[in-house]
Amino acid sequence: MSKRIVTVFGATGVQGGSVVDALLNDAVTANTYVIRGVTRNPSSAAAEALRTRGVSTVQADLNDISSLSKAVSGSYAIFAVTDFWGPFKELGQETAAKLETAQGVNIATAALSTLDTLQHFIFSTLPDTSRITSGIVRVPHYESKVRVKEYIESQPELRAVTTFVWPGFYASNLSWDILKPVYLTTASQYIQLQGVSGDTPVYCLGDTRTNFGVFVRAILMQKEKVGNGKTVFAYVEKITLGGLLQLWAQARDIKVQYVHVDKAIYDTLWPGLGGEFVMGMEFWDWAKNKASWLGDEGSILDWRDLNIDISALTSIRQAVSALAL
Repeated sequence: MSKRIVTVFGATGVQGGSVVDALLNDAVTANTYVIRGVTRNPSSAAAEALRTRGVSTVQADLNDISSLSKAVSGSYAIFAVTDFWGPFKELGQETAAKLETAQGVNIATAALSTLDTLQHFIFSTLPDTSRITSGIVRVPHYESKVRVKEYIESQPELRAVTTFVWPGFYASNLSWDILKPVYLTTASQYIQLQGVSGDTPVYCLGDTRTNFGVFVRAILMQKEKVGNGKTVFAYVEKITLGGLLQLWAQARDIKVQYVHVDKAIYDTLWPGLGGEFVMGMEFWDWAKNKASWLGDEGSILDWRDLNIDISALTSIRQAVSALAL
């Protein structure tokens, strides 16, 4: 029997690249599926690196449904991820959100064109914070993905073969300029500025490049359990932001202080980016006192439901230890 085609968007990026790694590194999936990576530039070094590993590459424009339909034609499964932060840097919050939604809808529309072969559509998204909090917390870079989810759910045939996956907090976020601890000479120790309190909980994925694809591989291999619009929360451990910072410090045997600053000041330090990031963290700060919110969301599955051995994944401690100082 010929191998089934799994089309991966963002195959040269963090999430898509992790999916490629997980499928290639597992004997069962490597013998069952052939991977097709979607790229804007098939002549790039990153695309060439994929081909040397046996991944075929296809060019597509996320703003062109026709090219997307050709890219996904004949797919057994599709993994799709969209980008907010890239456009955000150049276009700002509102335009980036609209663009991400439009591109996600385009991918979903293209998926509809290959329903004769498509058995599984896996879309990377995030919680609907506005609905969950009854409008208390709105997060644009969450909402832009949620609008795509709503479109998928409005298409019964596509929804029937869809699994939504929420990626947890990246440990590598501590490498962002906005989150990277800095050395304060006058205090002889490191500090990290944050726009929310240190007891804000996050569901951390650990090393995204290693761990995320394992979740998607498990989703792909258990489609009967996760289909029909169910959501899988891809994380390895719940931890506070302050606790995450202390793990970072312990790995280096150094002192660090978590410094909570006013949201407006935080956004002044990193205009636009600071405010957008804090809005996401405000949702998790809200959630810390709402123990049942995940249960209220219905069919939210995690590593336990997918029988993933998280002890075999890269832990949060290992992930933050590997980050450059």
